[in-house]
Amino acid sequence: MKEKIIPVLVILLIGSAFAVGLLYGKVSVYEKGGKQVLGQEAAGNNNQAQVPPAAPTEGPLTEAQWNKVLSEAKMVRGQDGAKVTVVEFTDYQCPFCERYFTETYGQLAKQYVDNGQVRYILRDLPLPFHPNAKPAALAARCAGEQDGYWEMHDLLFAKQDEWIDGDPKEKFVSYAGEAGLNTGQFTTCYEGGKYNSEIEADAALAAEVGASGTPTFFINREVVVGAQPTSVFQQAIDKALEG
Repeated sequence: MKEKIIPVLVILLIGSAFAVGLLYGKVSVYEKGGKQVLGQEAAGNNNQAQVPPAAPTEGPLTEAQWNKVLSEAKMVRGQDGAKVTVVEFTDYQCPFCERYFTETYGQLAKQYVDNGQVRYILRDLPLPFHPNAKPAALAARCAGEQDGYWEMHDLLFAKQDEWIDGDPKEKFVSYAGEAGLNTGQFTTCYEGGKYNSEIEADAALAAEVGASGTPTFFINREVVVGAQPTSVFQQAIDKALEG
């Protein structure tokens, strides 16, 4: 009897290991270095980015890539003539993006953007395993129609825990009202998905330049990935200002 049980157990263990391997390959979304990352299988199923993803960016962007990242930027804060440009690819539902917003973004804005040294560009990279990330990006852009983009950006991150589950529409409309916007105009824009194609274009651009996780930053072509300590961003910006 004992001799019969052992082979059966071996078969069961092998089958379980195989199933785990399939699961890992199918859902290869993981956290790494203070960012959320798409594995190969998940990236391949992302309908928002039709461009085949480049290798994850580690070095500086080429001039052609940098020009694409800067081209037709819509969400811009700071002066056009600033010596340094920071481009952030973000996901409003990403916990690391929220951490960066809470711990670093405000300080960088006060230290560099508000005094004209840095121009700050935000681009959308809603990851497909965050179901409310794309609706949040749409809400921010709809607020932008009434010059309320950055106010909505701040509210979405500050109140992330309120809207990440379920249908976020009512929360977004309430945030529009809180920001002093015309909620009727905002709702029409949001319900019509007016800027979904632009959000998808940003995601495709991210894939093209190798931004596979959020948050990803380009500082005058140099790459900073993840919710790094504020000092990391300060050092990168100071170096670019000196260059």
